[in-house]
Amino acid sequence: MNILIRLPNWLGDALMATYGLEILFVNFKNAHFFLVGSQVSIALFAHYPNVTILEDTSKKGKFRILNLYKLAKKIPPCDLALTFQNNFLSALFLAFNGAKLRAGFAKELRSFLLHHHPKKPKNAHEAMRFALLTTSTLELLKNPTEIIAIPKKLYLKPQPINITLPSNFKNSKIAGINAGAAFGAAKRWEESYFAKCIEYLLEQNYKILLFGVESESPINATILEHLPTKFQHNNAILNLSGKTNIPSLIAYFLHLDLLLTNDSGPMHIASALGIPTLALFGPTNAQETAPFCAKNAQIISLETLGKKLSCMPCMQRTCPLLKDSKDYHKCMRALTPNLVIKAIQSLIS
Repeated sequence: MNILIRLPNWLGDALMATYGLEILFVNFKNAHFFLVGSQVSIALFAHYPNVTILEDTSKKGKFRILNLYKLAKKIPPCDLALTFQNNFLSALFLAFNGAKLRAGFAKELRSFLLHHHPKKPKNAHEAMRFALLTTSTLELLKNPTEIIAIPKKLYLKPQPINITLPSNFKNSKIAGINAGAAFGAAKRWEESYFAKCIEYLLEQNYKILLFGVESESPINATILEHLPTKFQHNNAILNLSGKTNIPSLIAYFLHLDLLLTNDSGPMHIASALGIPTLALFGPTNAQETAPFCAKNAQIISLETLGKKLSCMPCMQRTCPLLKDSKDYHKCMRALTPNLVIKAIQSLIS
């Protein structure tokens, strides 16, 4: 049996899809899976058994629909195909493949391309939405009593690779800092605020790993500039900006005792790995994208502190308010370092 999955493009969304994916893996152990997505989303599954990954680069060419058609035809016609994306083209891609049973949420007037097209649930976590699509499709193929249920969580199988930490990091507590967020600046906590928390962690004898893709290097550079001079060139801080890929990022995360992060893809990696996490939320909806079923994760936001703003969550990439207004980016700026340090103290005590 061949199964085709169109993965989400964002790293965080791809991780939230792992619960639904694992349901398929468990219920079709002898199937071969074709996973199609962005470079970062398919990297999570490159080492999985019975999986072929294909990067969708159709958007980069002049004739996107033709490129999608060619990509779909590289894959043998599948018995089952699901799209975890909500756009029209992802459903068209499944149709191009000629899959016998095609499923996806009823979005963008694409239902005529799909055999199974339930409405996307409102007020639900994204991981549960993906799982609902998976299980409702499974029920078309199997008797509900035959469907194998699995625990609700994110599923991530780390690839066994070697990384080297500085010798002074051994036998020390290690805190990770993820100050970026690919979605947009509105999600990001201020660099000076992160610096205050790093200063506190260094005083508690923690070693620090700074994470970020190449484009986020300036963020981490600014954080280091905000540290007191005695800490700016401290060998207790390792700046990994632009120095990791998905497998090595996960490998570094396995050494963490604590992660302080914005709402982001790395936050969901920590959730899947069970790492104690403090997640900073402002403009995004925690009901949809909070760390999923993660006992060791805590959301810190004005809402969890009983100070929710009327504009939260706006779901905008950048704050829509005027930059010189007193309320500009207040959902994150009013979340001051002392509030987060109290949460760190509670977590590490």
